[in-house]
Amino acid sequence: MEVYREILPESYLLILTDDSQPTARAQLSYALRRAIRSGKPSIWIDCSHLRNLSFSTLRLLVRYYQRLRERQIPLVLCHLGDSAHQLLARLPTSSCPPVVPSLLDAERYCRSQHVLVH
Repeated sequence: MEVYREILPESYLLILTDDSQPTARAQLSYALRRAIRSGKPSIWIDCSHLRNLSFSTLRLLVRYYQRLRERQIPLVLCHLGDSAHQLLARLPTSSCPPVVPSLLDAERYCRSQHVLVH
């Protein structure tokens, strides 16, 4: 998996590509740790370039989502494909990160969460 990083004014964006490499989880975990340390108020995961999302990668995202939720830092998935939606449906809804159609929707979601918290 390749993980591209983009630091935006109000978020840390991770763009994921092919999830077929054996080191995919380690690369994603490293990128998520960097995103957490960035101090940005939200983390967005863009899956538009991701053909397949493995269940183990999804579980990793859910674990980080739960950890970040405790810190009141939103983690949002964007551009999730049909197969990834089906995987997500296998998990309890309360433990899953929010899924939005676009980065603009991720920004709106995170702004609304920020308003609710403060």
